[in-house]
Amino acid sequence: MLVEHLVEPEFLTEVVSSKRNYEDFLREFSRQSPRVVGKLQKFNKFRKKTLLAQGEEANEDQQGMLIELLNFIEETCLVDRNSGIDGGISFFENCVQAHQQFPSHVFCLNARAEQAIQGIDFIYSADLNDGIRSLPNQKLVQKSLAEMVQATTDFLRLSSRITFVDPYFSHRPAMLNPMVKFIELCGANSPVESTEITILLKDRVGAPLIQFLMNAITTHNDFNSTGIASLTVNSLIEKDNGEALHNRYIISELGALFWGIGLDERHSEVNDDVVMLNEEIFSKRSKQYCELEAFDIKESVTLKF
Repeated sequence: MLVEHLVEPEFLTEVVSSKRNYEDFLREFSRQSPRVVGKLQKFNKFRKKTLLAQGEEANEDQQGMLIELLNFIEETCLVDRNSGIDGGISFFENCVQAHQQFPSHVFCLNARAEQAIQGIDFIYSADLNDGIRSLPNQKLVQKSLAEMVQATTDFLRLSSRITFVDPYFSHRPAMLNPMVKFIELCGANSPVESTEITILLKDRVGAPLIQFLMNAITTHNDFNSTGIASLTVNSLIEKDNGEALHNRYIISELGALFWGIGLDERHSEVNDDVVMLNEEIFSKRSKQYCELEAFDIKESVTLKF
């Protein structure tokens, strides 16, 4: 449920040519939306190229909007991709090379591309006149491993700091098999150089030992062949009069997926609602679970690769 866009600097200068286009972009690339921006080069260089592309003819409002837009992208929806830019070829050709190395989804270009690319959609500056089409931020997912994987593949491979919140996670196959696959997806076809993964569960009577769970996960995953840098399993305690640890989430720097009934497989007729959280709720849940403002760690195990 993430859609990566490789964005040409000149495209952004057209976005800020009108307030409506600017507001459309902010809305459609917010954390509630699945749209994100892939980083082809160091962002400071991209920022400089974009500001130079705007030129001196832009008015003060447009200059201000472009600075705010670049800050928004960097802080909100930037995939930590470093494919690199070859100055000897066009931006479009750089996008094609990056896509061939690690799959992307959309090229945002100023002028029309010379050729179609299989699996790639295009948004051109001229299309901004019709607005940027909204993408759904929720999905009905059958509780089978195949559909759960399909719903999370791009979210996991495009994120660099991923937290799984599953209070009742255990070694039962219905829970372990999806988690093993999710972790595999974090490193598969990922443009992210280093991924950190954390699993949070609830300290409770009868809960499996977290070292046992770590062993079960690592037995099924070959971390030496991925870009995964570390895996942590934490057992959490609820604070007095604080937040209850009961919901299931997958949270990263790019957004958060809320799962209605869990991250486990069920019978074939069971479905789940998977929803991307809006900015306000994302911020609250990130502080509670990723920064652990709402819980204390009872026990923790970390492996570095």
